Amino acid sequence: MYTGVLTPLIRSTIPKRISSLLRQQKTIVHFKTFATDAKDFTIPKTRNIGIIAHIDAGKTTTTERMLYYAGVTKRIGDIDDGDTVMDYLAAERERGITINSAAITFGWEGHRINLIDTPGHVDFTMEVERSVRVLDGAVTILDGVAGVEAQTETVWKQADRYKIPRIAFVNKLDRTGAAFGRTVREIWKKLRTRPLVLQLPVMEDEKGLRAVVDVVTMEIIDWDPQHSDGSVLHRRPVQGALLDEATKARTALVEALAEMDEGIIDAFFDEANGDHLAVKPEVIKAALRRVTIENKAVPVLCGAAFKNLGVQPLLSAVLDYLPSPLDRPPALVTDHHGKTSKLALSENGKLCALAFKVVHDSKRGPMVYVKVYSGKLNTRMTLFNTTTRSKERVNKLLQMYAKDVEEIPSIGCGHIGVIVGLKDTRTGDTLVQSNDTAAVKAGLQLGNIEIPNAAFFAAIEPASVSEEQAVEDALKNLVREDPSLHVWTDEESGQRLVSGMGELHLDIVKDRLLNDFKVKAEMGKMRISYRETCQDKASVFSEYDKEVMGKRARAACRIELAHMEEEEEVEGWVANSGNLLAADVNTPSEQEAPQPSSLDQEELKQAAHRGLLAGMARGALLGFPLTKLKVKAYDLKTFGQETTPGAISACVSNGVYEAVKKASPCLLEPMMEVYTEVSENHIGNIVSDLSGTRRGHVIGLESSDHSEENDGNMDSVQVYAPDDSLLVNKQVDEYKPKQVIKAHVPLSSMLGYSSALRSLTGGSGSFSMRVIGYGEMSKDRERAVINEMKGW
Repeated sequence: MYTGVLTPLIRSTIPKRISSLLRQQKTIVHFKTFATDAKDFTIPKTRNIGIIAHIDAGKTTTTERMLYYAGVTKRIGDIDDGDTVMDYLAAERERGITINSAAITFGWEGHRINLIDTPGHVDFTMEVERSVRVLDGAVTILDGVAGVEAQTETVWKQADRYKIPRIAFVNKLDRTGAAFGRTVREIWKKLRTRPLVLQLPVMEDEKGLRAVVDVVTMEIIDWDPQHSDGSVLHRRPVQGALLDEATKARTALVEALAEMDEGIIDAFFDEANGDHLAVKPEVIKAALRRVTIENKAVPVLCGAAFKNLGVQPLLSAVLDYLPSPLDRPPALVTDHHGKTSKLALSENGKLCALAFKVVHDSKRGPMVYVKVYSGKLNTRMTLFNTTTRSKERVNKLLQMYAKDVEEIPSIGCGHIGVIVGLKDTRTGDTLVQSNDTAAVKAGLQLGNIEIPNAAFFAAIEPASVSEEQAVEDALKNLVREDPSLHVWTDEESGQRLVSGMGELHLDIVKDRLLNDFKVKAEMGKMRISYRETCQDKASVFSEYDKEVMGKRARAACRIELAHMEEEEEVEGWVANSGNLLAADVNTPSEQEAPQPSSLDQEELKQAAHRGLLAGMARGALLGFPLTKLKVKAYDLKTFGQETTPGAISACVSNGVYEAVKKASPCLLEPMMEVYTEVSENHIGNIVSDLSGTRRGHVIGLESSDHSEENDGNMDSVQVYAPDDSLLVNKQVDEYKPKQVIKAHVPLSSMLGYSSALRSLTGGSGSFSMRVIGYGEMSKDRERAVINEMKGW
């Protein structure tokens, strides 16, 4: 199969000859599309999409089939064999999961698709977050056996935040226990979105899925069994026993669209004479595209990617229903005054691009993934980073094919590409052209990417003194790659600590340090990232008087600190990490300064605020960040030229530390909201384990098939979902919804819960959790933690 870039003459002749030969076999061949052919694809012919789902739903398996049918690969990659294109890291192939979101570009039916395959594990939520930030549309993969799982709800909410249009693909319908209709109902009840069934699975008693019914065209799509790779498919009219259910589905689809889109109503009465089956497929597709782009509904397709069934229609649905960059609302930019404006998507406009990911390559150095929202990004261009306020030089531009690359001359408006040569750019930075005076002066910023808080940390120890610099450089590269990682030094022990999202996250960090960066280091025991607060009030007078580099630095101020029961908003106070901070720098009239300070009020205030932030970063017990406090710096005393911004910051920071020590400091532990989904016969054991062994508080119990939020909507909206017993020639077992146990549990008690849950439920239970805040711990527990952390 052709996979290269040929001269225009050869490119125009060979495909025609091959297509002529293969047309007799009813085989459709798609040729690999390189970035050098980008001029052939306009913005309306471009799709920037992502694959999002719960872990093990089949994201990478589906993506590998897409690449094969598009002609990018000559054979289908398999996760079990460790030869997939998208999971190319050694750690990914060893574990059989996606860790790093990989990007690839290919062509399909005259369109250019920029696809990002994202991880499904909760520890790598940051990868999903920054990918979703730049996508125009997404494909959500659902396990037909498990239905809507915990992480599916998480990634769905991430996509909701950015209002990303989505289509759903119910996968694994070849497996025992798969139920398409049940999964459709779960989409409505759990994801709070209206599903529109576009396909019905055609099942066999023993083999499972063998074909699908296209409700839009009223055709059966089946795959030629003599071609095991699923490359040959046939279409024929629906007939026989399936016709009744297909008619019911088509009627429900047209009725649902009529509720949301006025365009189809005219066609229904004027062209189809009120006959649901007579509405043309083109009219239905146009209406589906409109309601999908407006996020009013989600088209639902089905298949079995591992058995090579259903992937080509899914690719076509991406083109038919998901938006091009032009169909998305204009990007919002904010200047340094906080004024927000819309940025029109224009190829002829001034350059504005968002860096959404950084990857360290051992040969090429830092590779910065960008999406261009306006203008064109050319090679050798000089850029200005409005976040770091620094100039950057573009050495090369690359188009990614997972781990393979192709050098390209430019990245057009609405496209995704990679820049090589940027030294200071990080995730979330905005790039403009250096000679764009207006943008540079205004400090234009595209929306930031939300970075989740780390929950676990561990110590990193170099094997020897000679390895210290290598370890430090490797950690810097890892933090630049992954903003959810945080590295700092414990001042008491001198240890270098790294914090991450979970146990697997830090395990991958260790693996990459040893294998990718080839450094010799040891990682200590996994620990919880606690927080500190104070139970009482305190007021201290802080004075700073030191000689720094031969110059005397002096400042003095008063610090007031109090516990804050609940987060509140008070005028004049700044909220930061669960605290309220205030810097009142109006110097007292009675101060005895030999001469006035050379700093103006704004400089004094900024220096005091930096001191507050520094002071809140480290508590008095174990050095964890402080939270739930209300802290004020006031009565600032200056000493002429001896009072510098650094002296003020140090004075305020020291004052906060002294006030904390006087205000009865105590530890807080991360509290998790845990949802455990189990069958009825396991409820007793799980509740006992959560409330007893794990020191949790069970909040409630409800059926996984019930959603109080949707009760009102369910009464007023009729959502079509086929009866699974009608799609197979035998009676299916009655579906018994699982029970969901909601509990608040300390994170320290959830270590190893995944293994324990498998043991308690025989592998049938699942759970999800998220940080909801920090709770007090008993004095006995606090003493135990302090002794453990200090090694007593």
